[in-house]
Amino acid sequence: MKNYDIIVAGGGASGLCAAIEAKRTAPGLRVAVLEKLPRAGKKLLATGNGRCNMTNFHASEKNYNAPDFVRHAINVYSVKSNLDFFRSMGLLTVSDGEGRVYPMSGTAASVVDALRFEARRLNVEMICDTPVSSAEKSGGRFVLNGDYEAARLILSTGGRASPAHGSDGSGYQLLAALGHRVTDVFPSLVQIRADSAFTRPLKGIRVSAGIEIHIGGRCADESSGEILFTDYGLSGIAAMEVSRVVSAWQNGSKKERCTAVLCMIPALTRSEATDFIAETTRRDPSLAIEDLLTGVLPKRLAQAVCKGVLPYKLTDPAGKLTTPQILALSNEIKGKSIDVQGVNGFAEAQVTAGGGALDGFDSATMMSRKIENLYACGELLDVDGGCGGYNLQWAWSSGRLAGRSAAMLEI
Repeated sequence: MKNYDIIVAGGGASGLCAAIEAKRTAPGLRVAVLEKLPRAGKKLLATGNGRCNMTNFHASEKNYNAPDFVRHAINVYSVKSNLDFFRSMGLLTVSDGEGRVYPMSGTAASVVDALRFEARRLNVEMICDTPVSSAEKSGGRFVLNGDYEAARLILSTGGRASPAHGSDGSGYQLLAALGHRVTDVFPSLVQIRADSAFTRPLKGIRVSAGIEIHIGGRCADESSGEILFTDYGLSGIAAMEVSRVVSAWQNGSKKERCTAVLCMIPALTRSEATDFIAETTRRDPSLAIEDLLTGVLPKRLAQAVCKGVLPYKLTDPAGKLTTPQILALSNEIKGKSIDVQGVNGFAEAQVTAGGGALDGFDSATMMSRKIENLYACGELLDVDGGCGGYNLQWAWSSGRLAGRSAAMLEI
């Protein structure tokens, strides 16, 4: 039996931060990380399309599904605190106009290396190729796999999103075996599956648009930004931002109709869009209908919109349009409704919604309310945020809080 003061189960973003923070808090502690993959931090390599969107300067509790629970962690370990944390490891960052923060190197590998090198410098023992299949408390200490023992246990095994990078949901079984409730889990920040009769011919086209998800005729969520049309539906940041409510709908009864409503020209009001179309037809009545909207939309999308609402051939002159038809075209541009079937699965999701029930943990320490000296952090818990670095902000903050809390208690 190998004995440690603290064992961290899971060597992802939150787990590596937990181990480093624990050793920085109490350098004399024996800290080990058990990681199922051959190398820690693999999932980080895929974040931000390989660039690693580390955090966002706009991050606050409002960016998460559980604002009351996350508030303490992200205030104590704020964006500035986490960037200083990485700077202390030799990693510098840059930001864009939307507040998103990236490593100055432009590569996620720099973030992984900074964490690995710091863990090594602090003599954190990295035990890879070691999935945690069992965890129990015996005689006041935690026993993992029957081979490892520790006074403190930090669970940071992640969720179910992106299983190819090690997130297979196995941590939920560990939580349940230790007496914790696990809420239903479903994919979030994932592509939306929708009526492909409209989207498939537009595959590859990107637009800056507004999107609303309507369930039972009511707006359940909305966002704006890039929309990417695909052969199965909708992708892009804006679509993925609202995918959580679609996923929850899919995971539920699906009794009410779900639609995606696209505002394809958000810069114009409905009245301004109507006036623009009317002005264009007056200026050049002989202009082919297929060319009527090419000044404001990609041509294939413009043609699809016109074909969907006008009773004419695309080669017919725009001068044929009546006032009601111009209004119908404007309404379609400002509120194209597409039936939604659901979302893609965990394999393509960026984050897991649901997880370890938050009422079982103390948000001030990340320690279990049921089992003393048991901690959890990161995506394993029922916490998720939107696109833009918010989920990694939670990983850094919750991991550091769990690590410090575990190390500060007398062992």
